[in-house]
Amino acid sequence: MAAQLPLPKKVFAHGWLLVGGEKMSKTKLTGIPPAQIIDHFGSDAFRYYFLRAIQFGQDGSFSWEDMSARYTAELANGLGNLASRGTAMVNRYCEGKLPAAGVSTAAEVALSDHLTAVLAEAEAAMERLDFSTAIVSVKGFVDAVNMYVTEQEPWVLAKEEANIERLHTVLYTICESLRAMAVLYFPLMPKTMADLWDQLGAAITIGDISEQRMSDVARWGQLPAGAPVTKGSGLFPRLEEVAE
Repeated sequence: MAAQLPLPKKVFAHGWLLVGGEKMSKTKLTGIPPAQIIDHFGSDAFRYYFLRAIQFGQDGSFSWEDMSARYTAELANGLGNLASRGTAMVNRYCEGKLPAAGVSTAAEVALSDHLTAVLAEAEAAMERLDFSTAIVSVKGFVDAVNMYVTEQEPWVLAKEEANIERLHTVLYTICESLRAMAVLYFPLMPKTMADLWDQLGAAITIGDISEQRMSDVARWGQLPAGAPVTKGSGLFPRLEEVAE
């Protein structure tokens, strides 16, 4: 006002971060340095947790136990394990080259439709600054693809030469789903999703992940057959113990 500049039309205010039901306080020694959390879980997991577990702008509670549980269930066992299994099977059964998909069944169509719905829901939530809902929506797609892998059993398909086309369709579907997840989660977890993008061969065949448009993420079939798929180190290493 003193500079006679226009006043802001919107102001964002964060809530209180609670530990043990109380506000963080240096006096009561309840403060937790962010660097201590990042050193243990990593910066991507740090961002994921605080936008996933605490509604933006509201008060929220933090505990090592809750963050460790979500890290293990949602990141290590959920997304990380899916990426590890998918890239490993392409290397084992297809010599590291993404196979071309054959005829789609209802299972593949359902995943493609699910992705379209997730994109619409996540974009609408982001417009409302409801980051938690957007993240949960993408997590639902991750869960659906994990269920798809369990139901399709590509390791069983690989035992019979007659199932080779079906095996290729399943493996392509897993990797194409991972391609979409990498783009959707990139703003939240840039380091890890760039790693996944590279493992899928997408950096070579599609372009830099930072240049991908969210509005185009649900267009199925963007990963080209023959893309070099590599199995790198785990995206989210399992944690042996929670830091105290």
